[in-house]
Amino acid sequence: MTSKTDVPGVALISGSGSGIGRATALAFAQAGCTRLALLDLNEAGLSTTKELIEEAVGSNTSLKVHIFKCDVSNPDSVTRAYTGVKETFSRLDYAVHCAGVIYFGRSTDFSLEDFDKQNNVNYRGLWLCSREALRIMRSQSLDCDAYPEAQIPPTRAQRGSIVNISSGLALVSQSNCPAYSGAKAGALAVTRSDGIDYASERIRVNAVLPGIVDSPMTNPDPETRKWLETNPVQSTPMRRFGLPEEIADVCVFLAGNKASFVTGAGWCVDGGFIAGMAY
Repeated sequence: MTSKTDVPGVALISGSGSGIGRATALAFAQAGCTRLALLDLNEAGLSTTKELIEEAVGSNTSLKVHIFKCDVSNPDSVTRAYTGVKETFSRLDYAVHCAGVIYFGRSTDFSLEDFDKQNNVNYRGLWLCSREALRIMRSQSLDCDAYPEAQIPPTRAQRGSIVNISSGLALVSQSNCPAYSGAKAGALAVTRSDGIDYASERIRVNAVLPGIVDSPMTNPDPETRKWLETNPVQSTPMRRFGLPEEIADVCVFLAGNKASFVTGAGWCVDGGFIAGMAY
């Protein structure tokens, strides 16, 4: 369990209107983070996430949750949202980028429109968000100075930490998802490069690679769920779906100072799916 002093400061979660993003926002709040910026195009979903956070935290009067409507595929929308976060909270300590979409189909059956939509959210959109987060983080003080009450050792201190949601399909693939696999591989590659480029500025950048997760994006209908249960889930050593909360807990850990020597990494959170591919 993450203690209440592990994530002081401001956390931004894109795609927090549902699924892994919502679970991650809740996990930050439950870990003691009291300033949260929730980003999504789905404003109704954001409102629900905010309500769930307020219910979970209870009477904590220091809690501040702000909603920002954001289309990650639109550069101007991304810039406005991140500028709004900086103006509202004065700094940004953690950014977890969860916004994602998936469309299935073989390359010869796939439209250019769907290919572009998928890349504009999963790859280009993630890069736009990460770029804005980096710009804010580079200009701010170390968290050991910003939050002296947290007693963060100077060696573990950081200006900020970014966690990008990639996918196990960045490393392996399955039928009918070439565009999604390509976009998630791009997200992992950007993470590795940014992790190298900003390490000297005390900003860590990592990726989480979920396996088959029981979320609205993965399971949009009963037919898809049935196919997943009888195919990739059965190829997962743990033989079950992952929970959004299980992904969220790893995101919070990677974001915080407990993971201070981890950067440029891609963590598989997949019930052993990638490891099992070796057999």
